Amino acid sequence: MHRTIALGGLCCAAALLGASAQPEAGGPYARLVTDATRANPGALAALERPGTVLFSDGFEGDDPLASYFEVRGDEDGRAIIDDATGVAHTGERALRLTAPDRGGSSSGAGASYWIPDAKDAEPDGYERIHLRAYVKFDDAYDQGNLNHTGTGLAGTSGDSRWSGMGKAGVKPTGDDRFTSGFEAWRDWKRLEAPGYMFCYVYWMDMRRDRDGNFWGNMLGPKPEGRIVPERGRWYCFEQMIKTNTIKDGVPQADGELAAWIDGELYLHYTGMRWRSDERVRIKRFGLDVYIHSAERDNPAWYDDVVLSTGYIGPVERTPGDAP
Repeated sequence: MHRTIALGGLCCAAALLGASAQPEAGGPYARLVTDATRANPGALAALERPGTVLFSDGFEGDDPLASYFEVRGDEDGRAIIDDATGVAHTGERALRLTAPDRGGSSSGAGASYWIPDAKDAEPDGYERIHLRAYVKFDDAYDQGNLNHTGTGLAGTSGDSRWSGMGKAGVKPTGDDRFTSGFEAWRDWKRLEAPGYMFCYVYWMDMRRDRDGNFWGNMLGPKPEGRIVPERGRWYCFEQMIKTNTIKDGVPQADGELAAWIDGELYLHYTGMRWRSDERVRIKRFGLDVYIHSAERDNPAWYDDVVLSTGYIGPVERTPGDAP
């Protein structure tokens, strides 16, 4: 793992937003407060307070994918349980997701989980959720330019497991959905694959691209703090969303977004209005590999997935454990 400086501020499925992102009237924007949180032991301790584990998956059971309501690629080998010797982070197996070569067309694989199905879960979803997963990019992983490979959290209203999917380029209204994917970007090949980590976010106060669409906004650390994962090794990626409150029918700008890499706070944003309706709660997470222009097979592995109401952190290891 190394740090690198990269250009650009926002990215989307079809074009780099950067300077073309236009502020929308009537709403606040997210505030990056990572340095202040790191420097304040009390604030950091509050952010990293443990909670109740709702779900965990090391892909070791008799039917490891049965918990997921949708698995994209389990019938043709794009999503498999890999039991090759030494492949897993812990245990004997891991989930391998592959975006196969499509001659330049898009491809991907993934697994989606409905959080109200978790043990002891709230039927109406959650207002604060942490999702941790160990992720390893293939030694030769190279998406070219654009991909969405990593973990994602989604808030939706109602009880449809598929609510809010397929809405790329459309701004949430506040009473429908929000999403955040913790993923990597190469900045138009300026960086080594897979690129630096950031959160690709759709929410009610996101900014518009000049093409008129609302492509996911890129919320990441300061340029000097950007981390490019090394291919071929496991990383502990954790993401947290805390929804905003609603007071007298008015959405307050007190929501938060945070992410950690190998147990170190990587980014922390505050001042977010994730929603305008209390019925929009966190109800879904996803594990995904998606390449916009797939010109080679690109696999990534997932293991030791945990969902909790509080901070999770890395797996505790004992002497002799593999890295």
